[in-house]
This record gives sequence, structure tokens and C-alpha cells, in this order.
Amino acid sequence: MSFSGFFRLSFLLRRWLGLGLLGALLVSPMTQAAPSAGSSEPVTLQENVNYRAVITDETPPSDGKILVQEMFWYGCPHCFHLEHPLEAWRKTLPANVDFEPYAVPLTPGWVPLTKAFYAAKFMGVLPQTHLKVFNDIHVKHIRPVTRDQIADMYADLGVDRDKFLQMYDSFGVDNAVRQAGVVAQDAGVTGVPAMLVNGKYLVTGDMAGSNEAMMPIVDALIAKIEAEKKAKS
Repeated sequence: MSFSGFFRLSFLLRRWLGLGLLGALLVSPMTQAAPSAGSSEPVTLQENVNYRAVITDETPPSDGKILVQEMFWYGCPHCFHLEHPLEAWRKTLPANVDFEPYAVPLTPGWVPLTKAFYAAKFMGVLPQTHLKVFNDIHVKHIRPVTRDQIADMYADLGVDRDKFLQMYDSFGVDNAVRQAGVVAQDAGVTGVPAMLVNGKYLVTGDMAGSNEAMMPIVDALIAKIEAEKKAKS
């Protein structure tokens, strides 16, 4: 991205949500250096180079599956552009892996759309709204800022507006947003998109060389966890 392009992106984000320059910088740029997902080039794990061990309160599923979480924000253009490659990649994941999007509020300005994500998740409508919300924001250029504007957007997607607002304002959603913020802080997440594996390994686009290149590294981390399990059994 050119300097002028980056400046324009920062300006638009500041104007939209009043995040300030720091908030704009929390959106990780898409770099082009590393192989993309699906590349046949082997990935060698290097701790503190292409992934980092972290300590968070996130725990793997009780059924023994491996949990992969995509940390994102709906307003992030790089998260939007990653969604289609991510959707293709997640279909290749083994049956013992659970994948989930994981909205994180890295700044106060990110809280409204983060609350919207958890409201939709708890209502059970996330599968029908997730990609459409990205599309509304980044293709249709809808700019929901207030809770009412966000509720209008979800209503246009077929979600009951009153029930959405009730969930949006609930303690459960507020608690989920707080917990996501704590996990992101504990993991040292400074930008999105990022990937958290089993609550203990973090991969970012900067570490991987590009956002799409995070996926082969996550594949390698999944294999690492499986090998560790077998070694203990």
C-alpha cells in the first residue's frame, strides 16, 4: 500500500469511528512477501519469528479438539479481504479442529461492531450475517456507528430488530466483549487479523509475511499440537 493510500485509509477510519491514528494502525496491513495459503512450500515453525507462544484464559474444547480463532474487527478492510481465502482454507481443516471467528475490541471505537458480532452469535444468526456484515461495510459502504444504525443493518439482513437490540444490550454480550479484550491483551495482539491456536499460539500477518500466509503456519501448529498429544499418550 502506498503512503498516500495508507494515509487515506487512516483518514477514513478516523472519520468513520473517531479512532484516531492509533486505532487505524491497529488494522494490520496486507503484505505480499510470503507464500499464500495452499502453497506447497513447506513451513518451518520458528518460535518468536513466525509464531509466538502466549498465555491466555482461552482453553481448548473439552472434547479434545484444537481451537483456532480468527481475531478480527468488522471495520478492518484486511479482515474483509481475508474472509474468502479463509473460508476456503477452513474447509480443509481436519475434523479434530474447531475454527471460529473471534471479534476483539482493540480500541473503544471497535466496541459497537464487536458487540454486534456477539449479539448475532448468541442469537444463533451468525452464519447468515457474518459475511453479509463484512459486505455491507466494505462493498456497500454502510457505516453503522450507533447501536440503532447497527440494529438497522442487521434488520435489513433479516434479523429481528427488537430481539437484536435486547441481546446487544445484554450482560452476556458485554461480558463476551470484555473477555475478548482481555484475551487479546494477554496474547499481545496489536492488530488484526490475527490467529490464536488453542489459546496458546499467536500468528499475525507481520510474523507470517502476509495475512494469507498465516494459514499454512496455523496448519503447522495444528500438526505440532497433534504430535505433542501423541508423544504424551
